[in-house]
Amino acid sequence: MHEHEIHFFVNGVRHSTDRHELLAEEILRIAGFNSEHYKLVRTDKPDTEIAPGELVHLHDEEKFLALKKSNEFSDIGGMSDLEQYFSERLGFTTEHVSGTNGDNVVIKSVVVPGGILVGKTCDIAIASTKSVPFNPLPYFHTRPALVANGNGTAAGQISSDWQYWSRKWDSPPRTPEEVWAWLLTALTQAV
Repeated sequence: MHEHEIHFFVNGVRHSTDRHELLAEEILRIAGFNSEHYKLVRTDKPDTEIAPGELVHLHDEEKFLALKKSNEFSDIGGMSDLEQYFSERLGFTTEHVSGTNGDNVVIKSVVVPGGILVGKTCDIAIASTKSVPFNPLPYFHTRPALVANGNGTAAGQISSDWQYWSRKWDSPPRTPEEVWAWLLTALTQAV
């Protein structure tokens, strides 16, 4: 133990430690990040990563940044790209439906390929978004309801004949294939 605390900043948030030296991965962890997805850099040298196992001698009030290791862009230009993928690549009929949550792209007559819902048929609605870069909202709807409400499902926001499914994105999808895999994961791993 040292006699006084060292204060340092990560992404503008102040943190404290009683140690004068920490591994870069410890600095990230204190700030709420992990070294698998984030790299530590000094604010004045944002292009130079401090290796996760590198011992950093801390100076009081030193400033760091936690930056994502990848800064990839999306290959999805918007909802029309998704709609085109569902209809042209996968062969589904799509339509638009409005609800209390706004406009939605609906994929018609999807048969769940596995899990406890295997063989069930439903329509899937994805809320339209105009985000740039494109990032679908972290939920979708099914019609009809496929499971009892709970565990991230609830009465639908489109209308009463839809079921809302809240499912987070681990990272923003870059391709329509990733969006489709996200939907299939939720449906085949439903509890």
